[in-house]
Amino acid sequence: MADITEIRELAQRLNLWNVAKGHIDLNDERLSNLDYLKMVLEKELELRVRQKHIKMRKASKLPNKVFDESNLNKGLKWQIKQLYQLTWVDEEQNIILLGKCGTGKTSLAVQLGERAINNGYKTYYVPFETFISVAEEKDTYTKAETTFSYMKECDLIIIDDVFYVEPTRAELQSFYRAISFLNETRSIIFITNREISAWIDAVEDKHLCQTLLDRVMVNCQIVRLTDR
Repeated sequence: MADITEIRELAQRLNLWNVAKGHIDLNDERLSNLDYLKMVLEKELELRVRQKHIKMRKASKLPNKVFDESNLNKGLKWQIKQLYQLTWVDEEQNIILLGKCGTGKTSLAVQLGERAINNGYKTYYVPFETFISVAEEKDTYTKAETTFSYMKECDLIIIDDVFYVEPTRAELQSFYRAISFLNETRSIIFITNREISAWIDAVEDKHLCQTLLDRVMVNCQIVRLTDR
């Protein structure tokens, strides 16, 4: 038979405070069957968790991609297996996914994002150019402000194609300011096909870019994907 304490714990998780605090008498089985009630509450909780996951997945903007691990070398497989544990998210650590086009950088980032969502972490995927636009327009346009506000709520942000196109001085400044702010209390995955040393060569303001790298690299792992 279901235990009243278990039912009250379920009710508390569902914010059913009158049941949780005992204001509703669960001992009167003329009005309710405890086993049935427990089943109903468990199903309600299961549906809420599932609906929350669907909502978070939709809000994340993650593309539909599948990462192929079949041809990875042992060292890379081990590194990715460690990333799947998500301790780096708890530690607010950054990841740089580095490699040529077609090596699976975005697919791996999506898979990490999926795992993060499955574990209750708010995640957001954004291409580099879109991120720049949001950073530039967040103080003047409502849509950009809303997007940036959501990113501030996230535990993980994934920025794709970083420096794929060389940013202007103004774009680099906007990128630097936004990253400096967001980098404080969350993890960021940077997806890039440029070597880290080449970031500085791609911009006009080399000092600002070096300062950006110094901030990003303080607490960071680099994952280098090679041709399959």
